[in-house]
Amino acid sequence: MTTAFLAESMRAHGYGVAEGANAAITGGAADSRLTRPGELFAAFRGERLDGNDFVDEALERGAPAVVCEHAPRGDWPGRTVAVVEDTRTALAELGRDWLRQCDVRVAGITGTVGKTTAKELTAVALSAQFPTHHSPGNLNSREGLPLALMSLRQDHEVSVLEMAMDSEGEIAELCAIAEPSVGAVLNIGATHLEKLGSMEAIEREKLSLPRSLPREGTAVVNVDDARVAPVADELACEVIGFGASEAARLRRGDVRDLGLEGSEFGVRFEGEHADVRLHVPGAHLAEGALAAIGIQLALGVGLTEAAEAVSGAEIDGRLQVRLTARGARILDDTYNASPASVAGALELLRGLGGRRIALLGEMAELGERSVEEHRRIGAVAAGCCDVLVATGEACRVVVEEALGAGLGESHWFATKDEAAAFAAGLARDGDHILVKASRGQAFEELLPMLEGRA
Repeated sequence: MTTAFLAESMRAHGYGVAEGANAAITGGAADSRLTRPGELFAAFRGERLDGNDFVDEALERGAPAVVCEHAPRGDWPGRTVAVVEDTRTALAELGRDWLRQCDVRVAGITGTVGKTTAKELTAVALSAQFPTHHSPGNLNSREGLPLALMSLRQDHEVSVLEMAMDSEGEIAELCAIAEPSVGAVLNIGATHLEKLGSMEAIEREKLSLPRSLPREGTAVVNVDDARVAPVADELACEVIGFGASEAARLRRGDVRDLGLEGSEFGVRFEGEHADVRLHVPGAHLAEGALAAIGIQLALGVGLTEAAEAVSGAEIDGRLQVRLTARGARILDDTYNASPASVAGALELLRGLGGRRIALLGEMAELGERSVEEHRRIGAVAAGCCDVLVATGEACRVVVEEALGAGLGESHWFATKDEAAAFAAGLARDGDHILVKASRGQAFEELLPMLEGRA
């Protein structure tokens, strides 16, 4: 994108623009402190801070253009400034205009668990066939997805976009911006119950992606998920159902868990067979790999090529392995936690050597199902680890359930620092410590203590 295109788009939507010298826009940012030269700065109003107060700082850091609701305080000749009524609305319009200008095929990915890994696998795999753009990091929301489109180039042929939500109607809004021709739904779980109120509301939200697809589009859906599968029968577009069941058009065999080395399994589609070898730890990530293969099939890639591309994909997984000063391995999965992802991480821990220690924090946004889901994790932990260490009020029942299931080494602590200190004191050479909690728990702050650096 260029600042000239931005100015043209904003004027077409009725906004005032002070246009500077034409310059390339290479990405987007919403935090003035993180804005890099070449990135458009979008001034969003937040609950605590107003991005409009930091427009000048973003310009100082090299933003060639800003979209804001108030003009900057200083004089910025040569920069392009679009003053709009609502930054979120204007940026959505800009993103849609740019997508249409680039004329790329868009694949949207949603689900409760595994979206980012599936997006990364899909993008890396597709790049073997097409010039491929994908949303960086977790730019997957009303604000984030349009920012992700700022790095789209006209030589790209495909864009892979992650779509998340924390309120009703958000995914439909993202689909209205991105206009995907391929839409993948990985799974539907209990995360966001606190905000949406019911599983039915979460289901409606996630399934708005395949329901938005045009007749000539393709839905790639997990037919092993009871809440996802029924949508396949109502869609007018092509459907590639994936899973392990006989109902799956893209069907996988049993997954062989290779521990920290990854996993492997076979896949079948329309009479063809191929083998997949993932290099990302966690057998539960097979779901995302199948979705990545399904999206490639929808875009015209053959099964053999699609499976080979996924197998060869080197991505930075959310789970990172670290060493402690005593020789234990830390499984750093601190990015986030949902019932399904915690259960998957515990299953990974179960297959490892040494003492298996799970350091767990709370899972957020589960609403009225919080106690039930935390209890379920306690039962899973009892069968997967030798020592359970948990913190946070919601995790009291995790420990209670694990103790009741026979895991005598189950411990609860009032603070995460106490919990981490206890876990660090236990770990020896050859042991494995899983560290996992919801984003808001900030468990990454515990890593120096666990590694012996604090």
